Amino acid sequence: MPITKCRPNKWNPRGMNPQEFVSLKESLKRYGQDKPIQVWEVKDDYEILGGYHTWKAMKEVGFKEIEINIQKFANKEDAMIFSLADNIHGNDSLALLGKAVYELHEKGYSIKQIARSSGKDEAELKDALEIAQKELAEKLKKTIEKLKKENFVVLNFITDENSKESMSRFIKEVTGFAHSKGVEVEEVKQQINPDRVTVALVTFNVTAPQHKVIKSALEKVIKEENVSETRALELICADFLAGT
Repeated sequence: MPITKCRPNKWNPRGMNPQEFVSLKESLKRYGQDKPIQVWEVKDDYEILGGYHTWKAMKEVGFKEIEINIQKFANKEDAMIFSLADNIHGNDSLALLGKAVYELHEKGYSIKQIARSSGKDEAELKDALEIAQKELAEKLKKTIEKLKKENFVVLNFITDENSKESMSRFIKEVTGFAHSKGVEVEEVKQQINPDRVTVALVTFNVTAPQHKVIKSALEKVIKEENVSETRALELICADFLAGT
């Protein structure tokens, strides 16, 4: 089978230290592949159940084809049990082993059944499961913290009234609106910037013809004075006031 048709699974717990892996590659160069890779067919590829490190080493050495033994399983759980049994002589990563045990346990397999089918000790499986649960809990905690940051909202507003009273009223109204939409407000932080002072805030409505005249005047000043739109409006108002 072309080596690229095979891929590793996500729950093979067998480990191998760097020196062992180097020795494996040297052995493959000298003697070639001495036993088939255990796989099962998943869609159009073959997922490796046993012999992952041999497959990886052959890939790094430059093998284009490998010998495989295709196993037949009715479901993923049976494939996982086979993989655990096939790798009982390896140095298992307890976290990966625990994840496999957890997934099998969620599918209805007892620790006793997994131990009997894989040839592993029940105590080892329980320890691995506990380590995996701790790792999953830590990942969940980090995910929650990330979600909190992603949903952090900053609202700024300007007021001419008493800042503290306005802020309290504003927060109360916004929080009430959030609750009405089913959004939980977990924490509110208040900060007043004493350097921001609003001298005047004027709004007015204009008709389409008026807007066209205002826009033309602004564009003319922007071009002649090389200034921003805000500065252009300021200059127009200043000229009007000076004329009066």
